[in-house]
Amino acid sequence: MNDNREQEAIQIRKMLNEYTVRSHYKLNPDDAIVDRVVKGLAMRTIKFGYAYCPCRLVSGDKEKDRKIICPCVYHAEEIKRDGECHCNLFVGDNYQKKDE
Repeated sequence: MNDNREQEAIQIRKMLNEYTVRSHYKLNPDDAIVDRVVKGLAMRTIKFGYAYCPCRLVSGDKEKDRKIICPCVYHAEEIKRDGECHCNLFVGDNYQKKDE
C-alpha cells in the first residue's frame, strides 16, 4: 500500500475503533475481512474525499451518497437482520461466522 493509503487506512481504523466504542457493534473478528474493507474505504477516501462504503455504488449525487459514508445508514438494519452489515465490517451480538 502506498503512503497515502497507509495513512488513510490508519485514520479509518481509528474512526472505526472509536465508533465501536460508542455503538453496540463490533468489528468482524476476521482480520482479513476488516483489512479488505479498510483498504477499500481508504481508496475511496482518497478518490472521492469521503469514506464511502466499498460495497455500494457511488452515484455522484452528494445527498444520496451521504447515506453510504461508513458507517452507512443501512448497517444497523442489516446487522439486526443478518448479524453483520453488507460489507461484513460490523457485526452484532447475533453474528455467526459463516462456514468456509
